[in-house]
Amino acid sequence: MRLLKLILAISISSTWATAQEPFVFNVDARNVSVNVTVVDSAGRPVTKLTRNDFSIYEDGVLQDIQKFESVEIPYNILMLADCSGSTEPDWPFMKNAVDRFAAKLRSQDKISVAQFGTRIETLMDWQAWTGSSLRVNLQPDSKTCQGTDIYGAVDTSITKFRGINGRKGIVMLTDGMHNSFPRKNMVVQGRSIQRIDNADADKDFQKVLKAVSKSDVVFYFLAINTDLNPDEIGRPGQQVRIGSGTYNPEMIYNMQQARSRMEQIAEVTGGRVAFPKKPADVAPLYEDIAREFGTNYGLWYSPMNTADSDGSKPRRIEVRIKTAGLTVKQNRDSYTPIPR
Repeated sequence: MRLLKLILAISISSTWATAQEPFVFNVDARNVSVNVTVVDSAGRPVTKLTRNDFSIYEDGVLQDIQKFESVEIPYNILMLADCSGSTEPDWPFMKNAVDRFAAKLRSQDKISVAQFGTRIETLMDWQAWTGSSLRVNLQPDSKTCQGTDIYGAVDTSITKFRGINGRKGIVMLTDGMHNSFPRKNMVVQGRSIQRIDNADADKDFQKVLKAVSKSDVVFYFLAINTDLNPDEIGRPGQQVRIGSGTYNPEMIYNMQQARSRMEQIAEVTGGRVAFPKKPADVAPLYEDIAREFGTNYGLWYSPMNTADSDGSKPRRIEVRIKTAGLTVKQNRDSYTPIPR
């Protein structure tokens, strides 16, 4: 089986960050996937299209659509919340957020709710939305919440979909921090410090990334307290003002490393990362993601160009709609094949 590798470079914007190498992940060359949403001239989703309404081009060459999933295909959504102490400010908002998310699902969709720390703990197994409150709350007093194994949570969460048909998605609320991040010694301005190592040097993360890239589960993250949306709690040590909080440079660097890993997982699975600015933003963002699940089409194609490349030139993906006046929004527009 010929494998393609896709490269995504995650840029680090902070002045304390060092440039990261592009990360590499594998996908089956027979199954390049693209998720799309189609809207009309007023921005309203168009949900009744068929395979024959779409065409896919790679570098301008028409491809055969091998698989198509319409908007009506049921979605199975696992809502997964980090219950470790670092997410405590968001706990009071979770009940409302879960209900508001579920209210946007359709009758054919199913939902499950779980929390994770050192492992995943199911709070509500798979069930259809009934229109009433799900009666689900986080249980932060559980021993499960005494630590964070985000790699284990991502890997294990995929197994929750075994035997389940239809489209699959995970919405994970977390700051992305992991108890066992590999660290490296560095000297910064004459001081010896330890920083989280880059994702491309993190063997455990690369295993997780490979696992999710081979699955058919789409990951969405609500990333809290990252370098892009730090919380309002002051931090000790050498202080740098970020928004309304104060943080030291090493902390910001580590927060960037956690964020980049979430972005990479979302990218390879066709999802995205949202950054709530405050706990009250969580519920509306959940609603937005639920709407997105309900308006996506899934398309897969097998590249006609099977030649290897040196990894320097990405191949462009373009999904076109045959009806005039409609606009296609793609979850990705390119990938880069590299020889094994």
